[in-house]
Amino acid sequence: MAKETKRILLVTHHNAFREALSVRLDQEEDLEVAWQAGSITDTREVHLNGIDVAVVDPLLPDGDGLVLVREVSVANPNAVALVLSHKLDPAMHHQALGAGAVEVLSTNASMEEVINAVKRSASAE
Repeated sequence: MAKETKRILLVTHHNAFREALSVRLDQEEDLEVAWQAGSITDTREVHLNGIDVAVVDPLLPDGDGLVLVREVSVANPNAVALVLSHKLDPAMHHQALGAGAVEVLSTNASMEEVINAVKRSASAE
């Protein structure tokens, strides 16, 4: 039996990283990047009830990305969020988990570590 495809929302203002991650995630047979956004404003145009996993940068140009983590869980209780940040100190980690993220990962992680984290997050829903 084929696995259900998990729909991913990527939110980071680092365009090259977001596009590279999107290409790599789409290579996985059970993952599909459904939407990409570079800001909170752009993300609010997305129908959050259609996603399974949101990968969110907490430091966005127009505000705190952790707000989106909370909005995802309100809009779609079945969706989960993974926070991917270059600033990974204990306070950020605690704030991200407190906002509802199921996992927090550094942008210094390898692409395979990020893919595996998305898959773990998707299976946590």
